[in-house]
Amino acid sequence: MFKNVFGSGFLVRTAHVILTWVITLILFLHDTDLRRQEELGELTLPVLFVLLVLVSVLLYFAVSLMDPGFVPSVDCDLQFTLGIAEETQDMIPQSTKSIRLRRCGRCLVQQPMRSKHCQTCQHCVRRYDHHCPWIENCVGERNHRWFVLYLAVQLVVLLWGLYMACYLVQVRLQSRSHLAAVVEEQRCAPGSSGGGGCPVPDRASPPGLSLIPGVPEYHHMGVHVSTPNLLPQALRCGRKPF
Repeated sequence: MFKNVFGSGFLVRTAHVILTWVITLILFLHDTDLRRQEELGELTLPVLFVLLVLVSVLLYFAVSLMDPGFVPSVDCDLQFTLGIAEETQDMIPQSTKSIRLRRCGRCLVQQPMRSKHCQTCQHCVRRYDHHCPWIENCVGERNHRWFVLYLAVQLVVLLWGLYMACYLVQVRLQSRSHLAAVVEEQRCAPGSSGGGGCPVPDRASPPGLSLIPGVPEYHHMGVHVSTPNLLPQALRCGRKPF
């Protein structure tokens, strides 16, 4: 009924399990609702989330390792036919006996209705739906309902995790905006090391430098720059003004 865990698809199953639990661990390590509720002692939602993840992993293994409804080989069909009692044959309606089953051209088994040969598994599957590479198994008669249930649980877990991730990003952005506003407020506060830090007019003199009377001032990075024709007469002639 079940495949070998270490058979085909072992790497895919291992990657799925590792990825699932790593994402769950990240959601609990960062500042999310799950971690805050866990720190406050409110364990209802954290335990529910972990249980949903655990159920999704168990359903994944069940769907992945379950026999999807492989059609038995020719030898099994022959043994089953020889084992049917004669009185049982009489109980089968005549219309059912007249139905001819087609034979698969690849594995040479008699295919029941709605069965199809899987190119990947090389088996005929009853009520074949598709071959899912993520579970490395076919979806057929036996595991179809479990596959739908697994998808539903996995969808709930993914939406819940996506909501917490988006909420975490929003909180981080709001924290950065608030921090930038606080820093700007402190920089513009009177008595701060930046001298108020707020933008100053272009005509203001940098700290430690005085204005030259009657001369337009052009400064950058605290350095006065004046054109020679605008300098006072004493400075243009090379004489000391004092």
